[in-house]
Amino acid sequence: MKVSVVICTYNREQHIERALESLIPQTASKEDYEIVIVDNNSTDSTPERIKNFKKKYPDYHIQTAVETNQGLSFARNKGIELAKGEIISFIDDDAIARENFIEKIISNTEKFPSHYAFGGKVLPKYEKEKEPEWMSPYIERIISIVDMGDEIKSFDKTYPVGCNMFFRREIFDKIGKFNTNLRLRSDDKYIFMKIKEAGYEVLYFPDVVVQHFIDDFRTTKEYVIKISRLNGKSEYIRLDTLDAQKNIKKFKRLIDYIFKVNASLALWFIYALKGEGIKGKMLFLSLWNQLSGFINPGKVKEY
Repeated sequence: MKVSVVICTYNREQHIERALESLIPQTASKEDYEIVIVDNNSTDSTPERIKNFKKKYPDYHIQTAVETNQGLSFARNKGIELAKGEIISFIDDDAIARENFIEKIISNTEKFPSHYAFGGKVLPKYEKEKEPEWMSPYIERIISIVDMGDEIKSFDKTYPVGCNMFFRREIFDKIGKFNTNLRLRSDDKYIFMKIKEAGYEVLYFPDVVVQHFIDDFRTTKEYVIKISRLNGKSEYIRLDTLDAQKNIKKFKRLIDYIFKVNASLALWFIYALKGEGIKGKMLFLSLWNQLSGFINPGKVKEY
């Protein structure tokens, strides 16, 4: 088995079938990959839809499991335990894989046998087919957009997002699995920072592409504020799990947040001069609430 594609899901009845169906008409041979579906205690019709999907394609390699510990990191670790592939790929339950998605994972990773961690391109598919007016390059990752161009390169100052990331399975023996203290956000950042700290380069492959469905509610100010606070809280938790240098690193991160908040005020002014003040406002709100979540993590609700 060359590739295991892991989809972790929780109450996503409106999306899960579309995500799973995108993994069927692949240009790669069905003997080269498997689909691993981990249900994280869904209470809607998601379990039934998973069951029907597996019945619909009996000649495909499909594994299903339930992870009773609540949290995405628990579900991802369950997927790692179940996966049989040399490469373990993660996509979200609201993602749509291109038809050559698995073929490109195989061909690209074969070209770089000494690398262990990778990410691909994530393009948005908005529910209303229109980009929100507040979107800017500074805030794209709030809804997991990743487009670093059309050349293979290193994730130097950033990292892949959980919607389209893949690994050689042995990397988890080297650096451990996902941090289960990070149940909703930043477990992808945690694992890639660990990989980088261990001295491994993380590569971007532009032709490994998924579309990420963006519901309307995810383009509202309320959602941006909520996710930004969760990001700040998750960053605090991530740093709190580090070694004896954690307090120094948390202080440096605090200074970084403060700097970015002030820089966003300047960008807000520049955007306003161009008649795009909403872009500056949302950037400021995002960074301000990340700072707030980082300073007061105990006040941020996860569910």
